[in-house]
Amino acid sequence: MSILLDFIPFQILGGVGGAASFTKAVYDEFFRRKPAEVRVLAAYDATLPVEGRYDCHKIAEAWGITLIDISTQTLVEVIRREAVNTFFIAIGQFYSRFDLKGIDCKTIMFIHDIFDVERCDNRIDLILSDKQHESGWKRAKRWINLLSGRWDRRKEETYQHIMPLFTAEKTIPYTVSAYSKSALEYFFPQCKNKVRICYSPLKEKGCEVGGIQNPQLSSLIEKGKPFLLMLAANRIYKNAALLMKVFTRLQNEYPDLHLLTLKYGKSISDRHIDINYLSDSDLEIAYQHAYILVFASFFEGFGYPPIEAARYGTPTVASNVTSIPEILDNAGVYFSPFYPSDLYHAIKIMMEKRDLYVEAAQKRYQEVLKRQQEDLERLIVEILT
Repeated sequence: MSILLDFIPFQILGGVGGAASFTKAVYDEFFRRKPAEVRVLAAYDATLPVEGRYDCHKIAEAWGITLIDISTQTLVEVIRREAVNTFFIAIGQFYSRFDLKGIDCKTIMFIHDIFDVERCDNRIDLILSDKQHESGWKRAKRWINLLSGRWDRRKEETYQHIMPLFTAEKTIPYTVSAYSKSALEYFFPQCKNKVRICYSPLKEKGCEVGGIQNPQLSSLIEKGKPFLLMLAANRIYKNAALLMKVFTRLQNEYPDLHLLTLKYGKSISDRHIDINYLSDSDLEIAYQHAYILVFASFFEGFGYPPIEAARYGTPTVASNVTSIPEILDNAGVYFSPFYPSDLYHAIKIMMEKRDLYVEAAQKRYQEVLKRQQEDLERLIVEILT
């Protein structure tokens, strides 16, 4: 049996983010379970970067598999020449620029979310703004892309290209949450009753080597002060602007409270610490020591951070949209991502009743972990049979 795996997520954005984490977690389990007689190949694009958090060449070498450059040959040529029985695509949208015609082997394909479709539908970019972080030109560029129809044309091209394979007879289509399944069925009725759900598996914990590596994180934890934690704060759709506005008020009411953000790009006060990079092990430490995780996102297909934080009993204040309530359930305090007063109210509730939510977070982590393990087990069996 020959299996072709998708290594493109390790290259996009340098292998950083939920796409790369999902792919690595699936493949870690796959290679633990793979019988010796199964032959494995991996598709990558030599025109894209190959170094980052995950270097696809090093991963291929560690697992003893052959990388195949799909920028110089079509996928159907590879599949037929290598007698591929199963093709696993971790992130469907990443294949919108490759020739997918003629693929007739068993294909397992994930579309994690369709934010690019929903962003055009709800026109959320017309109201998003972060004057402290985003330049006027960047904001204007988002408006131009939306109002000119450029994003509409791009998403039409993307889904016209990948949907025929996603809904093909020999394809087993997957997504990562009930919300994403419903969104796919709403915008693409041809998906109705076909899409399976596999909760995104958690990546393995980062290993601590010599304690905390980042000196800013180390200093913050040594102070013993409670801190709010926000990740990916440089991405406009993660809604850091709302938290910045609210923290300005909170720091006057809670003298010991600090804010730790990842990649926001600047600090708004002497109690706001912004870090550009955290290793996997340092990120786990940040989760463990955070007083509250703030997850203010406007959109998530699954949303790792609340469950990664819940592993340590760290509770979350979370926006009440898309997949977030499905994944977090009753283990957090929710707020509307459009109202700073609602986030302010949610954080104050959590500050007063944190102990109750610590217990709820630990319980929810175990529930989601069980679902993740069961879903991953079924997925690996599907790939190997």
